[in-house]
Amino acid sequence: MGDASWVSTEPSTRVLKERGLEKLPTNKDKNSQDSNSKAETSVAKQLEVEGTFARLVPQNKYARDAFDRLAQSSRAREHPAYLHHKQFVHVDERKDIDPLDREDSFVFSLGLLPEFPALGWRIGKGRANRPNLSVDIRIPDGEGMAGVHARFCWVKGGGGFFLIADNLRMVPVILNGELLRRTQRLIPYRNSISLGECNFSLKFEERTPALEEQFQVELSAFYLKVLRENTPLLLPTPSGNEVTIGNWIVRNPIASGSYGRVSVVSHMQTGQPAAAKELWRTPRNQFSVDREISIAKHLQSHKHKRLGIPFEFYYKKIVDKAEKLRYAKILDENWSPGQADAIDLHILYSPLSTSNFSALIKSKASLETRTHLFAQVLDGVAFLHSLGISHRDIKPGNLTVKSYDPPDAQIIDFGCATTAPRTLYDRPGTIPYLAPEQCENQWHDKSVDYWACALVGAELVGLKRRSSERIAGQNYLILCHWLDDYKVPSGQPLIDVCKGMLKIEPAERMTAADALEKHLSDFHIDVNKGRKRASDENHDSASKGIRVV
Repeated sequence: MGDASWVSTEPSTRVLKERGLEKLPTNKDKNSQDSNSKAETSVAKQLEVEGTFARLVPQNKYARDAFDRLAQSSRAREHPAYLHHKQFVHVDERKDIDPLDREDSFVFSLGLLPEFPALGWRIGKGRANRPNLSVDIRIPDGEGMAGVHARFCWVKGGGGFFLIADNLRMVPVILNGELLRRTQRLIPYRNSISLGECNFSLKFEERTPALEEQFQVELSAFYLKVLRENTPLLLPTPSGNEVTIGNWIVRNPIASGSYGRVSVVSHMQTGQPAAAKELWRTPRNQFSVDREISIAKHLQSHKHKRLGIPFEFYYKKIVDKAEKLRYAKILDENWSPGQADAIDLHILYSPLSTSNFSALIKSKASLETRTHLFAQVLDGVAFLHSLGISHRDIKPGNLTVKSYDPPDAQIIDFGCATTAPRTLYDRPGTIPYLAPEQCENQWHDKSVDYWACALVGAELVGLKRRSSERIAGQNYLILCHWLDDYKVPSGQPLIDVCKGMLKIEPAERMTAADALEKHLSDFHIDVNKGRKRASDENHDSASKGIRVV
């Protein structure tokens, strides 16, 4: 076995020590044999309860026969290799049950690691004269198996459990009907795995939210100790609610809106986590959906490190009535499709971040870090405006924090963005961050982004207000007094920007570029390229841009 000292939980460590102290039954002492057998069963049960995250279950006769032969040979032999293989075998000891109902399986547990944890659990018929026959899960000869046929493991940068086909003989490995050679795939909740003539299914353990949280802590420790990397964005254990769309496995939804929802997804080949924004386009919302997709695609050719733009698009026309009704139930309850309404499904895949400015505001991050992150947001706003794009929904939830050290922020969600120089109010944005001119029958322009940025900035330096409150009238005067009375020197640059942007008259508001130049130049530094200037002035690329109003 490999070094399991990394395990972060007391129970798992204790169980491993108990297993290490086990004595093999001998023919010398019948009582000792019974005692050891009971102890072994007890330890195995503890392992299953405390650390098991999945079980590899035989599904056809070849796999079941191979499992039975391995279980019998493990009991009869004392060779170290068989003792190693025996650790991952779980035999259903229940009597008087149909053989097809038995729950025999190979156990995967963070409390019982394979010989080489970084390689994962190697499965195959084994290689003669090698330690542990070079496998952890052994399938005896005669089943179309290579010596080391495949591997099951966690991988660097991947938020899931993988099946890896890398045997030298190129013997087939099949996952859900897909032939794998020299590649890897994330294992979904519903799966069928064929290794030679043996068919298996990987059954993931179902946990309560509390146990799932504890498992994620243990998995984080595994990544840090075994894979020598900080934990990637680890996703919850696969569940029956997930679906596969293209190369992505759609996991749990994290937000919803009038036209769709946002879900956490994982790439099947790399395990890369992402945010998938589903947009259901109908004749009633086609203008808004088309505008968002057009702007997102335009931004793909004008990449900027402060913009979290979609990197992949998916499209499907929904024509089946049953499928149409399923989507209709997920849509906003105020929308009910008519018989003539067609539905087009668009999915925008974007980088997934674990934190945003809502968390930043509540955090203990220093004013210096907050100001650096805010300056990066202004950099992104200035770049958008140079392309002739107004975001129109700047708020803490749409400003992500990829890293606190070094500071790394991005603007996301361009669902309200427009390329129109002036727009008649069409109910965009979020009420607490709307500018005064964003009201019925009034026009507004890109300066609404400056107003919203200023409110976010004020919250970063301590402004407290009701979540549904709109700044207007008496509230505006109170805010101005609050800014004037602010006395913390380290927060003054941010305060000066907020004062400059919070002007009732749109034309009088300080621009993002001016704010960076006049007040935040010390915080607007690109580590690799030195200080970078941003400009609100249109450049040549803007003239070649899009016009979706």
